[in-house]
Amino acid sequence: MKLFRWIFRRDDGDLHASREDVRQAFARVVAIAPQVKFANRYQSRLAPAIGKTLLHARQLVAALPAPRDATAAAWASDPHLRAMFATPDDIARVIGQSNDVRGWFDRHLAADHVFAVLSSRFVERRVLGVAHEGGVIRSDVPRTTVGFEDKRIRVCDGSDEALRQEIVQRLVEQLALEAMSRVAVQEARRDALREQRALLTARMQMLGRRGAGISGLVADVEAPGDMARLQRDFAENEAALAGLASRAEAVESVLSTLVQLLAEPAALIQVTQRTVRLNHMNMVVDQGGEQPGANVAISLAHLPTQPPQTRAVEFMRIARRDVPPAGAMLDGAQRLVL
Repeated sequence: MKLFRWIFRRDDGDLHASREDVRQAFARVVAIAPQVKFANRYQSRLAPAIGKTLLHARQLVAALPAPRDATAAAWASDPHLRAMFATPDDIARVIGQSNDVRGWFDRHLAADHVFAVLSSRFVERRVLGVAHEGGVIRSDVPRTTVGFEDKRIRVCDGSDEALRQEIVQRLVEQLALEAMSRVAVQEARRDALREQRALLTARMQMLGRRGAGISGLVADVEAPGDMARLQRDFAENEAALAGLASRAEAVESVLSTLVQLLAEPAALIQVTQRTVRLNHMNMVVDQGGEQPGANVAISLAHLPTQPPQTRAVEFMRIARRDVPPAGAMLDGAQRLVL
């Protein structure tokens, strides 16, 4: 299609999307927001925005480091793994907790390895630690420690390239989900305003009946200001409803929100690189200082989830032989309970 041609230009090398990338992205967006198909010229309006998100996502994913071997043997020689996992056994434990890894190997019986994304919550804490100051050992020096909590291994594929392509498509999906979340907020606001209008209408009718006929002899008559206040509230409600799109305009609102977010992906999705020098206790030490330590590069992904999250992300290569038997994980959980 002519409307896709600009997306396939190779001005930025291999980072531009292929036709299959764009078709897949369209399919994923439409699966999340099927009503968008009824909008006028939805393909030609979505195409440029999807192309921008694909390019941005490819740039972010391409900048992520090569996969690490998630093995106990690699733990001893890899400062990054030592920073993330307290012991070699922790690597096997996190792998064993991943249903995604087990499921992938179950579906690919001939595969020896799988590539997966490890994400965790990067935490920094201020503590009092030991340090050498002026030739004196002090135990009350403020120090910074880092940790990687809530580790999860999700999203698997058979190669590094295939995994990165899948992450690119999932970033497109995430922006589509964010767009639909914003549309849902608007719909909920409209429903709440309509419910409020119904209550205000009923209240105004009740006030209008008060004092009419013989009921005025036995019923309490509302203060004169009550009707004026209700009329003011009613007018404010009508103005708020008028500011929202009507039901007939809902499809157009969905498309406009999608185009807005997909055209500016960097506003919601970023990956920042940070390097810290850590000692064997995961305490931050000065770069070039006397204390021993190793540099650890951390990729922090800022994602528009609900609520927004920042996660440390890594690509891992996992061998089938390093996946603990399912029964071993259950036995470990039972021992913890007992």
